[in-house]
Amino acid sequence: MTAVIFSAVVFCLTMSIKGMFVPGKPRHRYLSLHYFLYFGCLYLTVMIGFALIYTLLQLNGQAVWAGEEKGTLHFWGKFFTSLYFSGITLFSVGYGDIVPEGAGRWVALIEAWIGYTIPTAFVVRTMLEKDED
Repeated sequence: MTAVIFSAVVFCLTMSIKGMFVPGKPRHRYLSLHYFLYFGCLYLTVMIGFALIYTLLQLNGQAVWAGEEKGTLHFWGKFFTSLYFSGITLFSVGYGDIVPEGAGRWVALIEAWIGYTIPTAFVVRTMLEKDED
């Protein structure tokens, strides 16, 4: 069951990120409310998706992060701590109160890479669309 949920989460993340690279004629230009909401939803989808991955890894006994009392948290406690960890990793804040360990290091590395590439993809896409005019 965990493999099915994990696969569904990875599929949803892939489809969300893929939207950045699909060419198309936008209805709005450059710095519009449409783009702001689009990127807000993209970041939220990525953050929740990675939080679910961290939670699934923890439920399967994998070490994901250190700094909280992992054994005493119930499902929602693990999920919300994973959501917090996902957010500070995605936005490259890294407070240091929770640090990745074990399998979480590799997942956090991928999430941080995605967090860095989303703004870059936005700028490149905007410039390419500007050149098409």
